[in-house]
Amino acid sequence: MTNFSSTQTPSALPQQTYPAPTGPAAAALLPLLILLFVLVVLIVGAGLLYVTLAHPWLATPLTVAVAGVTVVVTIAGVIAAFLAVSKR
Repeated sequence: MTNFSSTQTPSALPQQTYPAPTGPAAAALLPLLILLFVLVVLIVGAGLLYVTLAHPWLATPLTVAVAGVTVVVTIAGVIAAFLAVSKR
């Protein structure tokens, strides 16, 4: 019996590739991710609006809620742009 690690290096081993997902599940993935993102943004915005309504000395309620949602959207946009660039 031979020692497998001494005969081949890990880089010499064949890499197993997986096929890209196809069918209705793959087609529904992007709309579901968009829906999830919209729901998260709405929840964060509603939470910020509630906090500013409960504590009016923070700022104008709608301004703070919109600023918070803008931060979330900006972070998500940066992540999406990074992922799009890194796939090339």
